[in-house]
Amino acid sequence: MSDNFLFFCRGGYLNIRRTYIRSRAKLLRSGLIIILVFLSFSARAAETGADAVETLPSEEETALDELLNEADVEAGADIEEEPWIDAHKEYVDTRIERASLWVDGFFNDPNYAAEAAYSEVRLRPEFYYRKEQGSKAKFRFRARVNLPNLGRRVSLVAGVDEDSDFDDSVDDSTDDGILGLQFFMNESSRWNTSISVGMKFNDFAFFLGPRFRFRDTVGEKGSYRFTQSIRWQTNNYWQFNSRLDLNRLLSDSLYFRQTFDGRWRGEDADEIGYRTRVSSILTQNLTQLSGLQYEFSTVFHTRPDTHVDRYTLALRYRKQTRHKWLYYEIVPQVSFDEEYDYKFNPGIRLRLEFFYGKSESRQFWRNEEEDTDYFRW
Repeated sequence: MSDNFLFFCRGGYLNIRRTYIRSRAKLLRSGLIIILVFLSFSARAAETGADAVETLPSEEETALDELLNEADVEAGADIEEEPWIDAHKEYVDTRIERASLWVDGFFNDPNYAAEAAYSEVRLRPEFYYRKEQGSKAKFRFRARVNLPNLGRRVSLVAGVDEDSDFDDSVDDSTDDGILGLQFFMNESSRWNTSISVGMKFNDFAFFLGPRFRFRDTVGEKGSYRFTQSIRWQTNNYWQFNSRLDLNRLLSDSLYFRQTFDGRWRGEDADEIGYRTRVSSILTQNLTQLSGLQYEFSTVFHTRPDTHVDRYTLALRYRKQTRHKWLYYEIVPQVSFDEEYDYKFNPGIRLRLEFFYGKSESRQFWRNEEEDTDYFRW
């Protein structure tokens, strides 16, 4: 009897103690929540007060703004003009410029690569086959390293010289290896100017020269771009490259470009003279990560007399794999060359491209409401 009574008392005591501990825990938890809520409201009020204080400019800041505005007026500046970056964004947001950025960036147009303001490395193993010339393999390397310590206005360039890459739709053998620096002088939504200095390894020489580019839109669906570069070399040769692109947006997935590309290379002046390539290129955007280009190009030489050197028909399929750094291309083509009496000369080019870097134009490929894989211009 006494044992049962003691057991009953001990059980009651344990229940009372357990209830007390749970009640105290609840009180502590509630107190902590109240304290945290109070602190958060206090911090929010302090931030609001700080913001209110910061939004009230001091007399010195007001006076400084007035002095800067007066200086802008004296310099002939328009105070109400929107910042350059806003103007550039508005310019790029036109349909034709968004399409141009996609075409140039995805297919790695030489003009686009020459104005890249970021670091990148491209490795390109390639295989060519043409009926009259047989098969040939190439390996191309191109690197651009932006130098941040110099205000991001200077890039170190090494590898294949894009200015010498004249006719990429056929097996063009005029590749020059270079190492140099490119200094960007002036850049706006329409203008881009730079100066390059360095050395080339084929026919070894140092070089120096400027590059200019101007572009503008013509309505909602048209644009043009003119590029001129001049290069002087220490072996007393000059090089002049001129290019005019006329662009037209045909539909949500079709983009047409008519290109006139003229080159003068001092090393080749006696053999081929002034070299001109006229190309008609229709680009079809299949998806954001794949595209087709239908190209017909004609190459003229002016030495020993003005004549057509080559006609070329090419179909270029390019796709980015599930790895963002790996692309591949398949380019069947047919050419009619003067060297082979304009005979039917079929061929194919296979290319892998390993790309390491960042393309800043990709942020303009889509509008905010076009965040899908079914991307169209």
